[in-house]
Amino acid sequence: MLIHGAAGGVGSALLQLGRLAGLELYGTCSLQGGSVVSDLGGIPIDYQHLDFVKEIHRLTSEGVDVVFDSIGGTHIWRSRKALRPGGRVVAYGLTGSLCGGRLASGRSGHRHRFRAIAIFGLYIAGGWLLPGRKRVVPYSIQWLKRLRPALFRQDLIALFDLLQQRKIKPLIAQRLPLAEARQAHELLGIGGITGKIVLVRNGSSPRSGAA
Repeated sequence: MLIHGAAGGVGSALLQLGRLAGLELYGTCSLQGGSVVSDLGGIPIDYQHLDFVKEIHRLTSEGVDVVFDSIGGTHIWRSRKALRPGGRVVAYGLTGSLCGGRLASGRSGHRHRFRAIAIFGLYIAGGWLLPGRKRVVPYSIQWLKRLRPALFRQDLIALFDLLQQRKIKPLIAQRLPLAEARQAHELLGIGGITGKIVLVRNGSSPRSGAA
């Protein structure tokens, strides 16, 4: 399994869950995030200096079964190239649509989102039409909660059970007061964050580290 942004909040969580499942894990990250990925059971791939597609095929020869891609856009097609025949790209998040940590707004923002949706649709169709059976599958936690509430609740209970048993440990990069929410979005837009940024109520004591 290949996880993009593996040292980030969602990426590090996926690594922990993958390790519990006994999966072979690879994660793209910066050079600084490599130790985090290694500590969580993954093989780090420095995306700033290596072509992750070539590196995955060097390490696995055939490719991986699943790629978790939160970047979107044309990056999804590169992720597809890292799959073995019959593999899946799970596309989630809107990282590729963010501008300075926020969704692009105004007329240009609407054009950008429309273009991104159109490209995404082509990638999904291409996965079914092109040889190799390499599919692109969209995932949205909001859709799951709305369309499959019972399944969403089941997953949430399972995660809290793992947390209570200390089998997973969310990484927290930084805690910021709620009043600094804008700064938190800007930090996310810049990238390179190890773990999640948590907003706390004003008056609480912000600190960094694991939960």
